[in-house]
Amino acid sequence: MKDDEKQQKMIELHILNQQGEQLKQHLEHLMEQMANLRQLGENLEAIENEKEGKKMYSPLSSGVFVQTELKDNKEVLVGIGAGVIVKKSIKDTKEMLKEQEKKMELIIMQIQNEFEKFISSAANLEKELSAAQ
Repeated sequence: MKDDEKQQKMIELHILNQQGEQLKQHLEHLMEQMANLRQLGENLEAIENEKEGKKMYSPLSSGVFVQTELKDNKEVLVGIGAGVIVKKSIKDTKEMLKEQEKKMELIIMQIQNEFEKFISSAANLEKELSAAQ
């Protein structure tokens, strides 16, 4: 293999590694979002099973809580985008979360497939470069 070809393949390998790293970070972010969705589903289940009037602590932000009292264990307020909030039953909200989880699972699978392609392409380039030396 000529020096020009080696240099070109090294550049391709570098680009593949960068793109693979970006996909990996995106995948990690999606997995974190998926965990948050599942946690929210568990929290909704817990609220649904609690008695009205129960005192609890509700988060204001990370690590900051305020004591509250559960007044309604059947409905929640859900942000649907653009600052719009609607009242939904917990049952409907859990169904909405399940749909979001299904869509996210498909996206995660697609990104995992792309990531595997990048890994395979990078491995092939590395083999070619090693064989050329």
